[in-house]
Amino acid sequence: MIQTYIAPIIIAALMTCGLTYSVKLIAEHLGIFDQPNERRVNTKAIPRLGGVAIVIAFLLTTLGYVLASHRLEFDHTKFYIFDLKLVGVIFGALVLLIVGIFDDIRGIKPIFKLLWHIVAATIVVVFGLTINYIRLPAGLHIELSNWVIPFQLFHQTFNFVVWADLLTVFWIVLMINTLNFLDGLDGLASGVSVIAAISIFFLSLSLGQNAAALLALIFAGSVLGFIPWNFNPAKIFMGDSGSMFLGYLLGVLAVISGGKVATAFLVLGIPVLDVGWVALRRIFTGHSPFQADKFHLHHRLLAAGLTQRQAVLMLYLISAIFGGIAIFSQTAGKIQAIIWLLLVMGALAILLIVLEWKKRGKSV
Repeated sequence: MIQTYIAPIIIAALMTCGLTYSVKLIAEHLGIFDQPNERRVNTKAIPRLGGVAIVIAFLLTTLGYVLASHRLEFDHTKFYIFDLKLVGVIFGALVLLIVGIFDDIRGIKPIFKLLWHIVAATIVVVFGLTINYIRLPAGLHIELSNWVIPFQLFHQTFNFVVWADLLTVFWIVLMINTLNFLDGLDGLASGVSVIAAISIFFLSLSLGQNAAALLALIFAGSVLGFIPWNFNPAKIFMGDSGSMFLGYLLGVLAVISGGKVATAFLVLGIPVLDVGWVALRRIFTGHSPFQADKFHLHHRLLAAGLTQRQAVLMLYLISAIFGGIAIFSQTAGKIQAIIWLLLVMGALAILLIVLEWKKRGKSV
């Protein structure tokens, strides 16, 4: 049993670690660097495209396990030898990889990136991945699969489950943008993603969802192998090719083989709330919600006097605590934890404001 789940994380991590070295050399040779500016915290040019190594390692490890075993089957619907849902996950990942590489090299306007996020999430939904219900405390169960529109694709009949599929697309797009915004400090997005993936792994395993557990572990290993290159001081950045993939896979893992949306939300709760808060702030101040600035939580932590490593480790700890709660709690416990998460976010915001005021007062 131990070897069954140790092997995929080690294989994926070693593959990513080796591929990152090659990608770094290519990015340096082609002059693809993240230049320092007023919005970034890096003080020197750092090569980008590290996400390419993560995605390739994930895809190769996943394909290897499909060919060598039948452990990545989520239901009985097949596309040749591949599970149909897994085919959708791979196609969506390839779309984001291509868009991310182009964005890292040439740049894409935020609105067009958002459209491609929706395309990738829609591909997953078309291939059968969806949130069929929402479970609430006191036995409340909201069914989302009542309105169905059938259609044909690849000589097979698919069902568009309107409310369930729309919610799934929204959820995956939200996760993509959350990790995209979170990727602002060395090792932050990658480390939090590993914590979230491992939390989903343990929860899937406890529910007997072995295929979902294996996919989560392959993903965790693919990202884990990148952290030595990306932790402060970073030698390479993942770029949008990496951060979009991280959010996409976490969104997918939270849905596949039974919804674990509450689990993912708990682990990524502070980044998600941060994205919502910053987007609303930009709208109310007359700016585009996609306009980059330095008002995210991790920027506030730096402004309050923490180092990059201290800020990242603090957010790791918060994510791990809520991830642990998600693993061991039932639905009611998760709802209570989400309420505590909101309180923690509010207390943290007040603390950071006070620390910033004190810091400004000393500098005057």
